[in-house]
Amino acid sequence: EFNKSTGREMIGVFDFKGEIYTRQERNGILLGTYEKACKPWSPVNTPWDFGHELLPPDLDRIAPSLEIGFKHFPGIEKAGIKQIINGPFTFALDGNPLVGPVQGLTNFWCACAVMAGFSQGGGVGLALSNWMVHGDPGFDVWGMDVTRFGEWAGLRYTNAKVRENYSRRFSIRFPNEELPAARPAQTTPLYDTMLANNAVMGDSWGLETPLWFAPEGKEPGDIVSFHRSNDFGPIGEEVRATRERVGVTEIANFAKYEVSGPAAEDFL
Repeated sequence: EFNKSTGREMIGVFDFKGEIYTRQERNGILLGTYEKACKPWSPVNTPWDFGHELLPPDLDRIAPSLEIGFKHFPGIEKAGIKQIINGPFTFALDGNPLVGPVQGLTNFWCACAVMAGFSQGGGVGLALSNWMVHGDPGFDVWGMDVTRFGEWAGLRYTNAKVRENYSRRFSIRFPNEELPAARPAQTTPLYDTMLANNAVMGDSWGLETPLWFAPEGKEPGDIVSFHRSNDFGPIGEEVRATRERVGVTEIANFAKYEVSGPAAEDFL
């Protein structure tokens, strides 16, 4: 009726508070969600004979999201459910694709974890084709370079991070916000010493590193914000102490490069 009277489809809605989305699907309304209680499917590998098949319906797992959807959009509650679609998504640890040449293998390229195929496929395909033909993707693709994860990103870490990322698809990510899943994965010998001195730790590619130190008597932790957060004052004190007196920093998270070969000196 709406389509006939207006000549338009129903608008798509992203409900961030309800963590659901809706859009018109033919003559009905599609309601989708990224549920908090997500369930990993085939975490080790995808069967080669798996294509576009769907998984069995599992409404109980998304029942809390459905209840919110019905509350926010009362008309949908009375409409009834015509079809249930439950299928797997492909995700990397940080939600970005895994694209580029695989190290150690000749002419072996990767384009995996492209979870939003229609919207991401064009850019991924362009970067990959440029890379193959010209030796360069043509723009900065570090955020989806397959080499950005090392051996430390094992199955346990990946499984936990993928579930965390999926469950936060509609959550706002604040500047410098550190997420807790699968941590700590790697620590240095000074890890316990840092914690004992009220360090607020961050995840630097799987390695726990101190970001700043909370004042004595204060709970060490970030209160995230789009404005100045609670780390602003203490970090200012650390900077002043370093400029006016002396400071000590741990560099275990710094990259280390070994350059060898006959042209190493000229290169350096």
